[in-house]
Amino acid sequence: MTLPLMARAASKNLVLTDAEPQYANKLCWAAADVLAVNNFYPHCPASPSTPAATPALYPTSQALEAAYNWGEGSATPLSWYLSQCETTIGNCNNWGTPLLHGLTFQWGTAAGLSWETMTQEIDAGHPVLFVWDYPSNGTSASSPVGLHELVVIGYSDDGGTQQLQIWDPWPVPDPLPSEVPACGPASGVQVTQGHSQPIDFSTYSDPVSDMGVSADHVQDQWDLAVGAVPDAPVLTVDGGTPAPHPIPPPFRKLPRPRQKLWPPVPFAEALHAALPQSRHLDLQVSGAAPRSLGVPFPIVGLGFQQLLSAVDDPTRLLAGSTSAILFPVESQGEVVDAFLLLFRERRWRRAGYANVEITRRLVDVRARYAAQRHLPLHSFYMVSVPGEVAFFAAYGKGKKAVLIPASTDPTIDAVAGNAVPARKQLRKLIEVIQSDLRRFR
Repeated sequence: MTLPLMARAASKNLVLTDAEPQYANKLCWAAADVLAVNNFYPHCPASPSTPAATPALYPTSQALEAAYNWGEGSATPLSWYLSQCETTIGNCNNWGTPLLHGLTFQWGTAAGLSWETMTQEIDAGHPVLFVWDYPSNGTSASSPVGLHELVVIGYSDDGGTQQLQIWDPWPVPDPLPSEVPACGPASGVQVTQGHSQPIDFSTYSDPVSDMGVSADHVQDQWDLAVGAVPDAPVLTVDGGTPAPHPIPPPFRKLPRPRQKLWPPVPFAEALHAALPQSRHLDLQVSGAAPRSLGVPFPIVGLGFQQLLSAVDDPTRLLAGSTSAILFPVESQGEVVDAFLLLFRERRWRRAGYANVEITRRLVDVRARYAAQRHLPLHSFYMVSVPGEVAFFAAYGKGKKAVLIPASTDPTIDAVAGNAVPARKQLRKLIEVIQSDLRRFR
């Protein structure tokens, strides 16, 4: 029997020209911009220091996008900003919004695209950029501060469930790249499969929780195509003043009732109730090696408002209670997947989004610190501050707590695997958050 077209299972993943992790903790938007633009313009010109005029018929890079973002409205030539970003990308580590030079596109609404529209976009070879926000940050809906940008690069309903393949720029590479060219990726950066992973379509439009912190879908850039945007800027890397670009619309939020937040419960109680639920989940993948549950992390998820309200003693936030647990999924000694169980309506349920590459790093730094100190793995938890792309394996509570960063981040004096007293690390985070909020008010 021939099935109707709409009833047939289907899947497609884009063949990406240039998919990179973000090269600094605030550059997820730049990494997403690069992936999208370079999907249409794959070949660097003979002289990448001199891009063509509008439309920008050349690939871009995180250094170029960050330079333009930094120098917006300045009389200083873009070449100066670019030189700073190329040699030390951390100089240009600022929040921003993808401009998608050389492409036309549409802005989506907070509701997200329909499944039919999304699959049509991927079938046409168009990635879709989308943004998640964290209400507990309390930031302005029109500000890029604390947002996270991701990209849809594929879809599948082969298993009977509508899923999207996404590219998540988190986390930054380790070690950080020494130089980032004006065209194309930085050399020597290892890109792992953990940056690309499937999520349920419902998670895209309603993420619920991102690494243990409440999250909302707020914006899309879609219907990407080659062409000049009206009044688009002319990039002149070798001199001149960059022209102003159209201001993107604010990140609109749909008014919708939020689900009741249940109070966190002590770690031991949470694990006692959640572990039986986790063991009922089917972890296996057809054709792949057997999978098993790793040692979970109870999560202390922190938004900007929580940290700023505890500026006198932020370690009081590390009281040993949780409403979210991160479960690594392992195969042959490697983390191959991850998921969250959330405490909702007095039950532990699988929901939200867990970044596989961050989970892999957390498992690694936990194992090393536990071996050095002869500590049991189950005595660790996770501290998650997604608004600042800061994730830590943690040990101890309150003033005795230590945080072990999963990634190196010079802006908060974090070095992957190097344990720091929680009081010192959280105070540094608060300083950076305060600085970010001042700059974007």
